[in-house]
Amino acid sequence: MPTPPHGTPDRGLKPFILAIHREALETAAAKGLTGTLAQVAALQDTASLASAKAGRIVTEEEVMRLLLRERRARKIREAAEAVPVPPVRKPAAAPSRFRLGRWRAVAMGVVHSASAGLTGKVRL
Repeated sequence: MPTPPHGTPDRGLKPFILAIHREALETAAAKGLTGTLAQVAALQDTASLASAKAGRIVTEEEVMRLLLRERRARKIREAAEAVPVPPVRKPAAAPSRFRLGRWRAVAMGVVHSASAGLTGKVRL
């Protein structure tokens, strides 16, 4: 069966490739490979084993696209299942002495207004 135009392997190979890739990562770790080197080795092993089962050449690019697509789908599923958490609000600060004095002045009817000039200011 030929590869579809967008470069992904046949549908029947998808679960096989995902399982083989997990095994290849574990094998690479057992060999002492880490990081990018382990990922490249696992990718090459996966492509090789998938090619044997598919009866055609499965490229490393096809395997990588499938893995990335699966990872993206998993993240979307996890995000959809997660309950949205409301943002944490910072508690309101205690009013300063200036604001308390201002509130008292407003409550007593003494409003300091810059536009009122001298007539709006009253000394206590």
